[in-house]
Amino acid sequence: MVNIWSLIDRVIDTRCALCHAPGHAICADCLITLPRNTRPCAHCALPLPESAPTDTLCADCQAHPPAFDHVMAPLLYENPVDGLVAQFKYRQHLHLGRVLADTLGTEVRGQRAPPVLLVPVPAGPRRLRERGFNQAAELARWLSAALDIPWSGSRLIRASDTPTQRGLPRPQRRRNIRGAFSCTGPLPDHLALIDDVMTTGATAGEASRALKSAGVKRVEVWAVARTPRDRWNRGSG
Repeated sequence: MVNIWSLIDRVIDTRCALCHAPGHAICADCLITLPRNTRPCAHCALPLPESAPTDTLCADCQAHPPAFDHVMAPLLYENPVDGLVAQFKYRQHLHLGRVLADTLGTEVRGQRAPPVLLVPVPAGPRRLRERGFNQAAELARWLSAALDIPWSGSRLIRASDTPTQRGLPRPQRRRNIRGAFSCTGPLPDHLALIDDVMTTGATAGEASRALKSAGVKRVEVWAVARTPRDRWNRGSG
């Protein structure tokens, strides 16, 4: 199997984004120190206390089960993951995004009943103009190649720009995103919704409602990182 990062390293002078050692975009020593989501809610992957039993549901999922069926998010959205995501999303450091996609791919690989389609959370027109690309679509493209699962960036549509979610309380996030998504084309019974970060789950929840209204029976959410509750005012989705 060809190691794509060894090929990239021959072409560009790659240095670790964290310790600046020459080599890979994130060196092996730094990669294993990234904060892991080791005790997630069994439904929404919200980080829970390490003392919580395995398969515990958070209070929100017990009181108000989300529209999506399951979330997989291997990392915590805190230092230095937040900085890596920012470089990927806002500075177009796609090589860092690829490392994050590989981390997510390792987490989701080997499912007994994997989804048959990957669908990225769409960006609004203004966001696409500002960034020049949709980071969720890049993640979906890389995951598709690694896992041999088709992806489509046209089945879930964000009809218009919505206000930024960053820094807003959860109820306002839900109001902002309500009715923002629509679906087109045939959709399978089981798919995975792809995003870089899941914060309160407002965006994933609204997108999942649109997908289920269009006939999808099971929606998994695959995100690189999940934001701890005490950092929700800094996250975006």
